[in-house]
Amino acid sequence: MFVIFSGEGPTDMGTFDGVSSQVGPMAKMAAQWIERKLGYSVIDSASFTLKEERDLTRKAKSIKPRSKRGKKSPAETKYYYKNARALAMIALDEMAGRDDPAVIAILFRDADGNAEHRRGNWDEKSRSMIVGFEEEQFVGGVPMVPMPKSEAWLLCALRDQYQRCARLENTPGNDRSPNNLKDQLEVVLGEEATRMLLNEKIDDGEIDINRINGMPSMDEFKKRLDEVLDQYIAQQYVAR
Repeated sequence: MFVIFSGEGPTDMGTFDGVSSQVGPMAKMAAQWIERKLGYSVIDSASFTLKEERDLTRKAKSIKPRSKRGKKSPAETKYYYKNARALAMIALDEMAGRDDPAVIAILFRDADGNAEHRRGNWDEKSRSMIVGFEEEQFVGGVPMVPMPKSEAWLLCALRDQYQRCARLENTPGNDRSPNNLKDQLEVVLGEEATRMLLNEKIDDGEIDINRINGMPSMDEFKKRLDEVLDQYIAQQYVAR
């Protein structure tokens, strides 16, 4: 299986400089969850690539609306929809060039938004991604949309010891808000939350995606990823 990770920057999915990939903590966490099903790490086996936000933006410029749902979407969710369509097109091109067509694509975007509309924002953005994947008839697309942002998932592990973490999803997503999640994470770490530091926490077992439960956005990500993985595993079984 081959995985395409796409995110917003170095501290979520990572970066790709055209030569080498610098994997971020969200990619490593996703790979942890995938390893449960496959029995090996797609990162350690180099069975992955990274596509940066600018890659999707470039691809999305050539996309014209085909779905009525896409046309009627608010400007904000159109961004998620078009990014998903762009990533799906990239994934389909990858599938066409591989002997093993088992390719999945994980699209990371923070939900952000204000507290009053948190759940609605998350539902609309996640659904916009699903519609975008479906528009290109790509069944291997997985939204990864932390509510309100990835720091909530990390704090669940690093500070709250995986207990009663759902409340973190009601914290303001704006970094300018008092006591925002980014500042809370840096207090826990005692320093800046860099890609390398967060990766070390994952490798040392201090952050374990398998133990983060009861957070709606995380639970939905795991559910969708399992559905996609199970589908490909079943196809491989039939092919044998």
